[in-house]
Amino acid sequence: MKKNARIILSLFLCATASTGLCADKTGTGAAAFLKLPVDARSAAMGEAVCAGARGGMSLFQNPAGLASNDAKTVSFSHSLQVQDISYDVLGTAIPLKKLGVLGVGVQYLQYGTIDSLDNTGADAGSLSPRDSAFVAGLGRKLGPDVNIGVAVKYIDSKISGSASTGAMDFGLQANGEDLTAAFAIQNIGGKLKFNDEAAPLPTNVKLGVNIPYQEKWQWAVDLNFPNDGGAWLAAGAEYAFEFTGDWKAFGRAGYNTAATDTKGVNGISAGLGLAKKSFAFDYAFRTMGLLGMTHHLGVNYRWGSK
Repeated sequence: MKKNARIILSLFLCATASTGLCADKTGTGAAAFLKLPVDARSAAMGEAVCAGARGGMSLFQNPAGLASNDAKTVSFSHSLQVQDISYDVLGTAIPLKKLGVLGVGVQYLQYGTIDSLDNTGADAGSLSPRDSAFVAGLGRKLGPDVNIGVAVKYIDSKISGSASTGAMDFGLQANGEDLTAAFAIQNIGGKLKFNDEAAPLPTNVKLGVNIPYQEKWQWAVDLNFPNDGGAWLAAGAEYAFEFTGDWKAFGRAGYNTAATDTKGVNGISAGLGLAKKSFAFDYAFRTMGLLGMTHHLGVNYRWGSK
């Protein structure tokens, strides 16, 4: 337990020292799609996956999680947001022997078609806004118990005009005797500038803990310090059911306080997973207050274990 205490204290000090990066509480920002959960598993667990990030999606959640992959992995997620908005994410993890594990991925959010009006109120055609990010990262082991990772991303946003910029993520995971603790800084970079207006990216500092219990349970808690709002807490759990043969099923649930000031039921999530050998399928839903629910689907495939 002393080892666990040292890990948590060290990571907490890192997070506290870094919150200066996230001190701007202006409430304005760009590329908000970067704050959405990238897969069904994280959505179901309330987005508490900083310490438990794994597979191809760890590239977006905490690049240090890439280092834990001992096989090639590809993951795809499709989520249905409100109205006609959809969000697609593709992530891969490729072990490169002594160099570490390479991650490559893309995020794409499309808003559907929106009617456009000129300054007199007359019909001016339609718009098809979209946001995208192209990401590459590398995760490495510093030792048997410590992973580090870095990711770089190119972000492009289009409304009537377009804007682009670059950003970086950094991550750390430390394995204790009976838990994993993690630290990540997301979206450190420039601003998106439309015409003469520039808006900052949604920088976020995360501190997370993942606790396995009796082999079948995973408990997770994340604390977030964003630059565009107050700190918020995420908590989630996962339970594994074993069937005959190679089949496994997973039950997941979570809650976060990211939007507790909105009306209606908000922050509650749950989902299921089904896996056999190298293939896995996941589903999740999240409540979003007056906006209703979002639905998330994901598939994962891994091959070529070392």
